[in-house]
Amino acid sequence: MAVGHDDLVFCQGRVFDGRRFLPPGTCVRVRGGRITGVGPAGPPGSASVVDLQGGTLLPGFIDAHVHPLFAGINLRRCDLHDVVTAAEYADLIAVYARDHPDEEWILGGGWSLEAFPGGLPDRQALDAVVSDRPAFLPNRDGHGAWVNSKALALAGIDRSTPDPPDGRIERDAEGEPTGMLQEGAAQMVSRLLPTATDDDWDQALLAAQGRLLSLGITGWQDAIVGRAYGDEFADPMDAYLRAAQAGTLLANVVGA
Repeated sequence: MAVGHDDLVFCQGRVFDGRRFLPPGTCVRVRGGRITGVGPAGPPGSASVVDLQGGTLLPGFIDAHVHPLFAGINLRRCDLHDVVTAAEYADLIAVYARDHPDEEWILGGGWSLEAFPGGLPDRQALDAVVSDRPAFLPNRDGHGAWVNSKALALAGIDRSTPDPPDGRIERDAEGEPTGMLQEGAAQMVSRLLPTATDDDWDQALLAAQGRLLSLGITGWQDAIVGRAYGDEFADPMDAYLRAAQAGTLLANVVGA
């Protein structure tokens, strides 16, 4: 396998092509971000050699069900994905609120259910770190949201508010909303959020794409294309088309 000045050659490991492991000694040559050769390495010449040290080289992964724009816009806000405890969430939210005094809402999300008893955070903990503005923070799976008292008041949610047909307002023993909204109940607040701009969605796609590529995910199925995630979310297709036209879409994407 001949090599050139701009080549990377991956060797000294096992190579899986998506169907089978290739014979021992197989190397992979890459030029300009594309695979240009698979086989015995030959003399490395001036190519940069990547020693796999016995590891396995795999094709890019494909995620079959993902919502990159929804995730990407939260990555650019108050991102809670990198911590795991209720105290850490509170600290991150407090810092974000302090550092973004001009934001009308505190938005973001990515908290994990196991951080709270029964998977249910409460508004008092959120009020303690952000009480001057409404806060809306979806959990990691996107099927519920943690909100503070300000957000509940703006949405008109109180003890007399009935659950929507497709969701649940979590309540305490006295019937007061706790600040955890399940499924469709979250939309009672999310419909009040500021409308994201085209630039917001374009940057969200780039942020999500960067995160996915860093994990070896080079293609995906966006599981909601052609209709809105909710009243505050645009059709992801528009952002994909803009990125494709600009040459910034680096992944293989299909939509559902």
